Amino acid sequence: MWIHRTVVVTDMDETLISKKSTGYIIKFLVQCRAYLRLFFSLPLALFLIPLSKVSRSLAVRLMYWLAFRGLRVDKAKQIAAGQLSEQYARDLQDPAASAVLAADAAVVITASPDFMARPWLEKYLNVPADNVYGAELEVGKNGRFTGRTGDLPIGQKKVELLQSSAVCVGDGVVTTGYGDHPTDVPFLEACSRGVLVHALPEEEAGACDYEAASPFDLSKLGLAAETAD
Repeated sequence: MWIHRTVVVTDMDETLISKKSTGYIIKFLVQCRAYLRLFFSLPLALFLIPLSKVSRSLAVRLMYWLAFRGLRVDKAKQIAAGQLSEQYARDLQDPAASAVLAADAAVVITASPDFMARPWLEKYLNVPADNVYGAELEVGKNGRFTGRTGDLPIGQKKVELLQSSAVCVGDGVVTTGYGDHPTDVPFLEACSRGVLVHALPEEEAGACDYEAASPFDLSKLGLAAETAD
């Protein structure tokens, strides 16, 4: 009997969740009471937006250097696991979120810092930490972030991570990938089926299908929808 195993491989920002990583970093800095960093981060964002059109990787590295350099790692992890986790969950969107819950296994590949992504994904979507590939921030001997970042899971790097993941390879494995950006297309095309949740021009979408992003039913996680005052 032929037995297949369904695996969902998804990007995080603007795919699995509805927002960009910048907003969560701002919330993180507020929780850290790093108001001076926040003061300088806001005008920097105006510079990083056009820079990201030229080099997304460089823009992300600069943002992480300013936001995290010198912060205590233990404190950062505590804030990410505590104050930020539910906010991430409340920003989930379909079709990726429901697909993750329904799959036999899930892998998340994101340029967001891994220490911010892993806690909430494990708590709310049961995605093991080992199945989350995020940006790895270097830690110094003093237990603080140095501001340097290793390889970022962007573009072709996502393909390499997909192909090296034991969860995504093997007989009977059927992978469905979800993404939103042109840089996601290579890893989506490396899956059995690739799905874009935001429409791209035909010449950029490649062989990917399109399923529009839509609200996720928070009751599936036991969370009540937030109501306006």
